[in-house]
Amino acid sequence: MHTVNIRVTHHRADVATLEVFAFPDVKKALKDIHALRSVKECVIIQTCNRVEIFAAAEDVNLAYHDIVDYLMEDVISRMRTRKLFEHSDAECVPPDLLTKHIVEFSAKLHDAMEVEYHTDALRHLLRLAAGIESMIVGEDQILGQVRDAYNLAKALGTVGPFFEKVFTKALHVGQVVRTKTNINKGAVSIGSAAVELAEQVFGSLEGKTALLIGAGEMGKLVAKSLAEHKLKSLLVANRTYERAEKLAEELGGKAIPFEALQKAIAESDLIITATSSPKAIITRELIETARKDNKNLLVIIDVAIPRDVSEDVAMLPGVRLFNIDGLREVAERNRKAREKEIVKVEEIIDREMALLIKQLYRIDVEGIIRDLFKEAEKVRQRELGKALRMLGDGLGEREKRIIDDLTRVIVNRLTSPIAENIRKAAEQGDQEAVKVAEKWFRGA
Repeated sequence: MHTVNIRVTHHRADVATLEVFAFPDVKKALKDIHALRSVKECVIIQTCNRVEIFAAAEDVNLAYHDIVDYLMEDVISRMRTRKLFEHSDAECVPPDLLTKHIVEFSAKLHDAMEVEYHTDALRHLLRLAAGIESMIVGEDQILGQVRDAYNLAKALGTVGPFFEKVFTKALHVGQVVRTKTNINKGAVSIGSAAVELAEQVFGSLEGKTALLIGAGEMGKLVAKSLAEHKLKSLLVANRTYERAEKLAEELGGKAIPFEALQKAIAESDLIITATSSPKAIITRELIETARKDNKNLLVIIDVAIPRDVSEDVAMLPGVRLFNIDGLREVAERNRKAREKEIVKVEEIIDREMALLIKQLYRIDVEGIIRDLFKEAEKVRQRELGKALRMLGDGLGEREKRIIDDLTRVIVNRLTSPIAENIRKAAEQGDQEAVKVAEKWFRGA
């Protein structure tokens, strides 16, 4: 079994491209990809700045093409039903417009997508869990996101023994690097980076009114960071009012009903949105209506994928709109501050990768070894039966047991060194030797 990783992340993609690639329903995508003829196991990690597919397959090149075909079909289907477009009330996209968007998407696919195979794909996963592939290097949130992605795949039955080993190792590495290095010491998250960006724009957040929309994991990170500043007030809105109320209570803020957004926007200097809404919740019309009597600067930072704020909001006077792309400068400063720790993390990953490869190759050849022992046992039983029949009825049960034990010991002593050599060849990456063993013993 081998691994292929297909991903679109902040490294090459802007927020608009990430929106196109993001799965509206990760559970459905997991099941669909797992059902592809070439894919044996599958995990999808999707966050605000990455969409990553990890697939286990016997033929990773075939798996790659099957998955990319699926991605194209999925996006084109959403284009056709207008789920990727906010304009027009038409039920379907005109053919010429659809063709235009398909061509644009294909170009984005080529430019933004990264693909890695085998040990490169595995190393990327360990780096991801360790936090050094994150936009904000050292963030702790990604480790929980990898764990959640694995647990979801496990619950849906899209992982087996191979990825159980792989993701258990990745989660272990993520914990070890955070214990043995300072990669996450004082680490910021996407949420706190958003607050840092707001502080840069205003100069200071002291005396400002901040509105947080979304009380999920990202919202909590934003709220905790906002609470460290001397705000005039912190307003928290969420579709489930009880969640907003709980978060506001923890941090000394004030919960507001989702229906009261317009009034809260009118009072706010800063808005940070982090919901999981499939479409924009803040429109130009909403801002214009809410801010008609307020001419002060309004800063909006949208850290959601898909975006919570319509692009045309940026055209309004007195409004500065940022999204995930606007956090890149903050991210780069954070990376430079952690360069020495990244080296230490890489050393840990190198050691753990060597152990993982040994474990995985053992899994790869255990089927060959089982077939070897199974065939040897068949031969032993067949020849033992012949010998006992030739010796006739004069043998007692004790003699039969002795002969049975003798043949078993002889077969085991002959096959065990062969099995050990197959395992060693696998651990050393000697694929030619493994292929020969598979040809001789698999299904023999």
